[in-house]
Amino acid sequence: MTQKFRILSLSGGGIRGVYSASFLAKLEEFTGKRVADHFDLIVGTSTGGLIALGLGLGHSASDIRKFYFDHGEKIFTKRPWLMRKLNPKASIRPKYAQDGLRKALKGLLGEDVKLGESNNRLVINAMYAEGSAPRCYKTRHHPEYDRDHREPAWDVGLSTSAAPIFFPANLAVDGKHHLDGGLWANCPIVVGIAEAIGKLGQRPEDLDILSIGTCRHSVTPSPLALIGGVLPYVLPGPGRLHEVIMEAQRAAAMNTAQIMLGEGAILEIDDLVDKGRFEMDNTSASHLNDLRTHGEAKAEKRSQEIATRFLAVQAAPFTAIPENRAA
Repeated sequence: MTQKFRILSLSGGGIRGVYSASFLAKLEEFTGKRVADHFDLIVGTSTGGLIALGLGLGHSASDIRKFYFDHGEKIFTKRPWLMRKLNPKASIRPKYAQDGLRKALKGLLGEDVKLGESNNRLVINAMYAEGSAPRCYKTRHHPEYDRDHREPAWDVGLSTSAAPIFFPANLAVDGKHHLDGGLWANCPIVVGIAEAIGKLGQRPEDLDILSIGTCRHSVTPSPLALIGGVLPYVLPGPGRLHEVIMEAQRAAAMNTAQIMLGEGAILEIDDLVDKGRFEMDNTSASHLNDLRTHGEAKAEKRSQEIATRFLAVQAAPFTAIPENRAA
């Protein structure tokens, strides 16, 4: 039997990345293996992009889970209530400043570490604000990829997670404004398939994909939203616009992937939870621990299956294409 080309797809979801990181950490604990060593390609968006960067740069999943617990409150730190109420510009500013996330990412990934130092092939999704075009940061795993490897890993992390409403656009080192990749590929499974087939020459029948979500909600827009207008989508509670977009994208991406490869080629790990159960920016201890419990419980149920299917054999070592061979 030919060894499958294994893809790890990591979805966005803000602080709900605790679920994904906890699932992977428990899986590594059970198996005694580094998950990243067994995948030929890792693709991630937003919080999934941060996890992908951490894994590619040699961190254990438990290190990444600790990152969320240690820095969650610093990343999602609101301006003082009175300042928000009295400032007439508060409604046109993001909920959170970028400083906390930048500092946390530099601490996790290193201030001078480049994307090209990844031990894995990576595709990290963002979006150009100018022109609203997709922006995929990629390691040097193809002769055409001759720029992204020089980007600071922390800056790539800021770009993939620059979610509108929550954070400002990231003015990246390339001088362009980048937005969260979740605007177009929150569940990046199709991006991974396209990369494997279109750039890495893999056959569809040789792909095997583990897709990890962040506790999805069954989302229905409120009755007011069905009438029209912006207000129903921005009011607190379930049914807000970003939740509708995330779930619609997930369903579309998974359905498309299944049509392309067949259901047997994809294993989706996620939990369907009650509306509003897990907010993207709730960093309370109870919220984080609940996400961790969900992720670890899922790993306990599926660890043997995943170990047999994805972790039995290590991936072939990834060696970046040398500079002098770049196109």
